[in-house]
Amino acid sequence: MDGLSPRERIVLAAIELELRHSGERLATRLNEFNQRAGQDGPQRFAAHVSRGELAAVLAMVLIMAGILTLVAITCGK
Repeated sequence: MDGLSPRERIVLAAIELELRHSGERLATRLNEFNQRAGQDGPQRFAAHVSRGELAAVLAMVLIMAGILTLVAITCGK
C-alpha cells in the first residue's frame, strides 16, 4: 500500500472493516488472503490443488491425447 494516500488508506480500512462485519466466511477469506500477501515468493497466491484434482486433470489429458492419436491414425489411412 505504498502508493496510497492517507485518506485512501482510511477509506480502504473502512471498506475492509465493513466487509469483515458482513459475514464470517468473508472475514475468514480476507484473513487468509492477508496472510498469503505477507509471505514472500511467487507461490503466495497459488491455488492449493488436491491430489484428486491433479489426478483428474492428468487423466483427462491422457484421454484427450489418446483420442487425438486415434483420430490422427484413422484419418491417415
